Amino acid sequence: MSKSHPKSVKEKLEIIRLYLTHEYSISQLVKLYQVSESTIKRWTNRYEKNGMTGLKASQTWKKYSKEVKEQAVQDYLDEVGSQSDICQNTLFRHHLFSKSG
Repeated sequence: MSKSHPKSVKEKLEIIRLYLTHEYSISQLVKLYQVSESTIKRWTNRYEKNGMTGLKASQTWKKYSKEVKEQAVQDYLDEVGSQSDICQNTLFRHHLFSKSG
């Protein structure tokens, strides 16, 4: 698949809406918007968990403390969730708290 331009939050929301309402199949959306199936599913998951905040592009690389990284690894070893869930939940939550605190 050729690389397309980054999608705006508005475009992501439209793709998610079309996916969740079953107006288009995921394979149709992949072809129409030139994004992968995993990307559509990831955006949908982020939107369902974090609303529009989950769809905004990160402006910087996030730096995590050794403790946060160790906690994420421990969560994975304890089978708290999948690697993807832990990254999206544990690390995302830490990033929000570190910005607000």
